[in-house]
Amino acid sequence: MASALSATPAVLTVELDPEHIMRQRPPEALSRDNAELLAAPIADDLRRIVGEEIAEAGLVMPAALYDLTELLRPGLPMVEALLDIYRGSLRGGPFIPQLLTLGSNAGRFPESAIAPLRRPGSGPLLAIPFALVAPGEQLDPLRQKLEGVLLEKGSAGLATDRALRQLMGVEPVNLSYATFHDLSALMKVQLEHAEFGSLWQLIEAALYRPDSVEDCRLDTGNRLIGTGGEVWTPWLSFDAWAAHHQAPPEQAVAGYGAWMRNQRQYMAGLESHGMSVHPVAPTRGGEADDPEIALSVAQAHVISAEQPWYREIITDDPQVESATIVTVTEQSDAQLGPVAYTALVQAADGQLITLVHDYPVRPEGIQAIIGHWQARAEALGATWRMERPGQISAAGNPAYLQPWLDYAGSA
Repeated sequence: MASALSATPAVLTVELDPEHIMRQRPPEALSRDNAELLAAPIADDLRRIVGEEIAEAGLVMPAALYDLTELLRPGLPMVEALLDIYRGSLRGGPFIPQLLTLGSNAGRFPESAIAPLRRPGSGPLLAIPFALVAPGEQLDPLRQKLEGVLLEKGSAGLATDRALRQLMGVEPVNLSYATFHDLSALMKVQLEHAEFGSLWQLIEAALYRPDSVEDCRLDTGNRLIGTGGEVWTPWLSFDAWAAHHQAPPEQAVAGYGAWMRNQRQYMAGLESHGMSVHPVAPTRGGEADDPEIALSVAQAHVISAEQPWYREIITDDPQVESATIVTVTEQSDAQLGPVAYTALVQAADGQLITLVHDYPVRPEGIQAIIGHWQARAEALGATWRMERPGQISAAGNPAYLQPWLDYAGSA
């Protein structure tokens, strides 16, 4: 009895000049006819590099360029999708080696789940993925050979270079073949060189050790706990950071800025690989040294996506009937933009009713916070005032956020 079909993935890496990609999208996927024109020289390259035995396996390839983050995702969905497509092409019949390409039709990609995202600024290293497909026992020796020779001997031929230039309109500075493991090793080197080694630790675990619990702690105080392709990360407020470090305002602004920069970069990096990232409201037990305990606490205190901000309450009097003015201060950094919004609700005599700090945990949280407080002012019949001093307003030692009070009109 023949074994089930299996797939082993690889890519043709397409390195572009960084100056040509910063504001551009990768080209659209090729049409069905042009997809076959590109696949033919790629198949010839593989026979030359690996050997004629590769013709005993099927080859399935989407004729499109992908950023590496689109390919290295938990569960490797690209590989599963290509295997399913090849399996479906057999219509229940026996395995037949064939060249199967995926191209667009009327501008639409046939499989939306693996359609190229074409995000602006992708690259400079892009890739055309493909998978070799065959029954498991037949594919195993071929997989081992790919791992041994593809990166070492995998330069693309002139026909492939010419096809890419003519069909996709790109001008590659280098074309070479690599396995997914080679891509992983390359990304690890790149991230570690950029001092994002912990980011790679979380991504690698999601790819190859999904059942593990990875506890990453950064020097800036960020903590990220990952398992099963998801990551939980406690959200730290400015006041909490300053109190922990006993920092005066200037030091707290710089230190908290570094924390926020890492928080945003790590969240964006993980999400670009298709990983779910859950900001967590800080709570007792979340700082536990035991990752399993900290993870359990974090999973129980996820900040709801329906309210994409973390609220730190300084004081909140429920008796708000006397409120006459609502002032919101945008606490911002020149490089990071808004990091928090301080909402101050006062009575006519200046009495403090409410003082809270709202932290947008996602970009959409910025407008959500502003909209929330503007609607609150309207509901109270209070005057609405928005202050944008262009800086973080803090005082004390340790420092704490405060509303912008130096206004004569509007900041």
